[in-house]
Amino acid sequence: MNKQDLILYKDPGAYSCFPAVARDDQGGLWVSFRRAGGFSLEAVKQGKYDHVDKGARIAVLHSEDSGRTWGEAQILRAFDPERGEQDPSIQVLSDGSLMINFFQWFVVPEEEMHRLNFPARQQIDGSWSDVEGPYVIRSRDQGRTWGDPIPVPSSPLPRGGTSDAVLELPDGTLVMGIYGADYGSGVCRSYLVRSRDGGETWGEPALIARDPAGEVSFEEPGITRTSDGKLLALIRAGKPGKYQYLYQAVSHDQGLTWTDLHQTPLWGHPASVLELADGRLLASYGYRREPFGIRACLSEDGGQTWEIEDEFVLRDDGVTRDLGYPCTAQLEDGTLFTVYYIHGEDGVRHIAATRWSL
Repeated sequence: MNKQDLILYKDPGAYSCFPAVARDDQGGLWVSFRRAGGFSLEAVKQGKYDHVDKGARIAVLHSEDSGRTWGEAQILRAFDPERGEQDPSIQVLSDGSLMINFFQWFVVPEEEMHRLNFPARQQIDGSWSDVEGPYVIRSRDQGRTWGDPIPVPSSPLPRGGTSDAVLELPDGTLVMGIYGADYGSGVCRSYLVRSRDGGETWGEPALIARDPAGEVSFEEPGITRTSDGKLLALIRAGKPGKYQYLYQAVSHDQGLTWTDLHQTPLWGHPASVLELADGRLLASYGYRREPFGIRACLSEDGGQTWEIEDEFVLRDDGVTRDLGYPCTAQLEDGTLFTVYYIHGEDGVRHIAATRWSL
C-alpha cells in the first residue's frame, strides 16, 4: 500500500474534528468539519474531551485539484449562539449543489435547565445540554452562501443525530441515516429518513437497527448504495460507552425495510462505506484502542464477507482514542482520499487525510 499523510487544517486555537469528504464532477474535493474553540480547548486542558460545545461551527474546505492544494477554510455563521453544530457531513448532489447535514447541542446555564426538553449532559462549567436535530443546509453557488437550516423530523425518536452524508438515489430521492435514544435512555436506535423534494421536507422513517432487549446501542449509521441497487449500512454498536465491532444491515427496497442485521469482524467506530469503481466495498473506521489510528477493509462480495485478515492500517500513531470519523472518496485516477481527525503530542485536534492506493 502506497500512502501519503497530509494535514488539511490545523489551528492551535481550535478543536477540529468530525470531517467528511465529497468529490464533484470537476475534479474537486469538498471537506466539511466541526471547528470548536476556547471551551473545548479548556476541556482538553482539564483532561477531558467532551464534544459538547455551543461555540462549535461548521467549516468547509475546497480543493479544485483533487486535494493537491486547498483554499482557506470557510467558517459558517452561527445559526444560534446557544447551539453548537455537530458532525457536519457534506455531499455534492446531482444538480451540482452542496448539502450538509448535522445536528446541534443546545446548551444552557444550570439555572435554566427547564428550557431543555431533556437535560442529557452536564459540561465542565456546570451548564447542561441536549441534542436537537438533525438539520440540512444547502448551497447553490459553490459554497459561497448557505441557506437557513431545514429541520429533519426524527420521529419516532424524540430527537436525533446524524454522522454520515446524505445519499442521493437514482430517482433523485435523498436519504439520510439518523440515530437517537428515548429520553432517559442511553440505548440508541438507527433509522433512515427520506426526502422526495430535494431536501425541503423529510419523513418516512424506516428502522435500520434496534435491540429489543434495550442493551445494545445502534448509532451513527454509514450508508452506501451498491451498483446492484442494494443499500448497505455499517453501524457503531455496543453497550453505551463500550463500542466494539461494527454491525451491518442491508435493504433491497431503497431503504424502506432493512434485514440481515449482524455483527461484522470490523472492530472500530464509526464507519463510512464506499463502493469503489471496480465494485468492491471499502469500509473506513476509527481504531480507538492501541495502537490508536485509522483503518480500512475491503469486501469483494458486496459486504457478505470482509477481508479482515488484510485490514489496511492508514494511521497507527494516534496519541489517544480521541480520533477517527474517517470518510473516503475515490479520485478519478483510482486513488483513495481518506479524511479524519487526529492529534499528536501537542494535543491539537486537526483535520488530516491519507492519500493512498490499494
